[in-house]
Amino acid sequence: EVVYENEAAGVTLAGTLTLPEGEGPFPAALMITGSGAQDRDETLFQHKPFWVIADHLTRRGVAVLRVDDRGVGGSTTGDDPESATSEDFVGDVLAGVAFLAKREEIAHDKIGLIGHSEGGVIAPMAAARSKDVAFIVLLAGTGVRGDELLMLQNELISRADGMDEEELQRGLALNRKLFALVLDDTLPSEERKKAMREVVESSPDLSEGKVGEQEVQAILEQLATPWIQWFLRHDPGPVLEKVRCPVLALNGTLDLRVPCEVNLSTIEAALERGENPDHEVHAFEALNHLFQHCETGQLKEYGHIEETFSL
Repeated sequence: EVVYENEAAGVTLAGTLTLPEGEGPFPAALMITGSGAQDRDETLFQHKPFWVIADHLTRRGVAVLRVDDRGVGGSTTGDDPESATSEDFVGDVLAGVAFLAKREEIAHDKIGLIGHSEGGVIAPMAAARSKDVAFIVLLAGTGVRGDELLMLQNELISRADGMDEEELQRGLALNRKLFALVLDDTLPSEERKKAMREVVESSPDLSEGKVGEQEVQAILEQLATPWIQWFLRHDPGPVLEKVRCPVLALNGTLDLRVPCEVNLSTIEAALERGENPDHEVHAFEALNHLFQHCETGQLKEYGHIEETFSL
């Protein structure tokens, strides 16, 4: 059990460091979770994928540090948790790299990052900022801009869930309008809020009465959060172009949250534009967003699949 500080952000981070048998020093990987507040094992639907990965790698000679996200388990929230974005989480990751570099059991020149989903957005940002990052592995990391990703995700999930085509297209059109308003930096704040409310209230798919107003408010509040405002704007491409360490990007063909083909191809294109000398991209058949073998990739399957992470 370990604890260290991101002093610049006033955050205490708690985690588990697993070490291989022997004296070392060992190469090391720091795990980075996906979006939302996750524990160090990235526990989802009673699965603990980071525990499985840490066990697998440590038995093969690689030390692994997995860490509770801010506000989870033994980690603190920091001074302003509501304003935190992926940019802030990069600082947490680099604090973890610095922590590992100080330990005698760790090979200081062989510390890398393994990021899942949003973690696959954060890892390249950290690698682009620090020469101390020796490699990165992107598990369902993104290659397209945030607004495009959410549109693709929405469409794929809705189709898989059997949504009526007309309703699906109305939902996509609504999101497209809302995202355009969020991204329009020429609009004054109050004018943007008014326009967004009008767009949401015009949807024929809203419930009636108080329930409908609650739905409107929930949508507007979500779009107003600093994290979503940042994510919609973030384009991973220019960041990936700056990454000089080795990169391994993996995804499953049935990932509905980070669609495989478009994201792997844009990741690879960005690395090639940046002339990264050492990168590999691999798609795995019939794996979902959690890298489980599955039938459809739908969220409802996650908890019913015995496999936690395909190794």
